[in-house]
Amino acid sequence: IGQLFMVAAVSDPTINTRFLEYTPYQMDQQYVESLITHYHVGGVIFLGSSTASNLSAMVKHFQSLSAIPLLIGLDGEWGAAMRVRDAVKWPYALTLGAITDTTLLYQLGRAIGAEYRALGIHINFAPVADINTNYDNPVIGYRSFGSDADNVTRAAIAIASGLRDAGIIVCAKHFPGYGDTAIDSHYALPVVAHTRERLDAIELQPFKHLIKAGIPAVMTAHIAVPALEPDGCPATLSHAIVTQLLKKELGFSGLIITDGLGMRAVTEGKEPGQVELEALLAGNDVLLCPVHVPQAIDRIKQAINDGRFSIAQLDEHVLKILEAKAEITDNTPAP
Repeated sequence: IGQLFMVAAVSDPTINTRFLEYTPYQMDQQYVESLITHYHVGGVIFLGSSTASNLSAMVKHFQSLSAIPLLIGLDGEWGAAMRVRDAVKWPYALTLGAITDTTLLYQLGRAIGAEYRALGIHINFAPVADINTNYDNPVIGYRSFGSDADNVTRAAIAIASGLRDAGIIVCAKHFPGYGDTAIDSHYALPVVAHTRERLDAIELQPFKHLIKAGIPAVMTAHIAVPALEPDGCPATLSHAIVTQLLKKELGFSGLIITDGLGMRAVTEGKEPGQVELEALLAGNDVLLCPVHVPQAIDRIKQAINDGRFSIAQLDEHVLKILEAKAEITDNTPAP
């Protein structure tokens, strides 16, 4: 069960004091170490700010504690510099979306991938496949390649191809499309109220093409989409969206990763460990940034005992995670 969890960490608390004050995640080193050694979590995502040397050293330290290699992740939409102070700061996605030469975009993805490999990072939570059609959106904005679905698709595929050829697991986000909302899911639940026909034509288009292109991972969004899930629950927690739409209808068989599970869009009114279980039951493979790991594991065990979740289902999720790790372990050195 522990392999399902990718927990949050910082590599240097001394340069993250303000960040650690307001984040919902417990990230002191001793606690993360206990999650690795006692609960055997499957991965770590580094948040906050870091230097390359501190990050690389902490990655090696955490890996040394784990019996099974950890899957190490980083949000790096404009390269490792999104989290690493002394890394190359590449342009934001909005600028990249104006570049028509896909060869340049591919080379950029490959260069970012080389940075990641040097740091010991395996998965980049990018590209952003959201289409920025709402200019009041407080979350997406310049993180999107633009407001045109074809252009977003073109840029996302080119950069993703470069990252993959550098040996990095690429994770497109935020499914089924977070571009047309004016609410930040860190604080409340956004609603995307379009019809299914509009979603197919705009929001879902980049994801459909990325899936056909072989994208290895997709991140689910903390947004309500009534046309896809009438009861209004967040997409991340929706069996109709994660399993029926993403896996069955669109045929995606790669890793499905939640957005951070400490955001209020999904935690509001939930007891400790409940949101992690609901995300798993919806069909997600990796539970990203869980807040209550021990309680979540207890709830998953209880769901197995009472028949809501089977050992066969658990094996299916864990096998996908282990296969992704084996591919990373076996891939070629960084270019």
